[in-house]
Amino acid sequence: MLTYFEGVAMRARYRKGEGERLRIELLEAASQLLAEAGDPRDVSVRAVAEAVGVTSPSVYRHFPSKQDLVREVLALRFGEFRETLVAGARGTSDAGERLLRACRAYVRLGLANPGHYRLLFSTAGMGPAGAGLGQGAPHPGAPSLATLIELVADRVGDGVRSSPLALELWASLHGIVDLRITKPELDWPPEDDLIQLAVRASDEAATNRA
Repeated sequence: MLTYFEGVAMRARYRKGEGERLRIELLEAASQLLAEAGDPRDVSVRAVAEAVGVTSPSVYRHFPSKQDLVREVLALRFGEFRETLVAGARGTSDAGERLLRACRAYVRLGLANPGHYRLLFSTAGMGPAGAGLGQGAPHPGAPSLATLIELVADRVGDGVRSSPLALELWASLHGIVDLRITKPELDWPPEDDLIQLAVRASDEAATNRA
């Protein structure tokens, strides 16, 4: 139920034991606002509270600071991104097909969720420092990169070369997604053609470095 306070819709207090529902709603609201704004500095705790229909103190009961909230949003979205790669690679034992499927899942997710994709990969200040993780802390996207490195390693059979190859492939996939988001008016070829070219280029690079 919503009540109203100074012209703002306010949610009635949750009953005991329902606080986790509010926490999830706050994370989703913050995620959407961050995706729309493109810069964490343009999203306030008050704006998140108003989007859910609560007061700012209600937000702080779940997240001690704005950076804590941003950090949780990044962890949530990067976790979903990594699971998308893992799920996309399932269903085959062929290493090349697993990698190709994961790349397709990457691009599909990015194009279907442009705001959230750009929040993770194209927004400045969303790394460890912006999330309040401190100097030397791992990037929130590190587990996603590790998953891609594993898939590339399975494909090329050489863990030493897998990290730079995975980074090159990631850059190609990011270009496919980001350019389509920012330049939709251009006459792009089918995304699957570009994905296969990116994977093929990774294979060729692996062969040349052997």
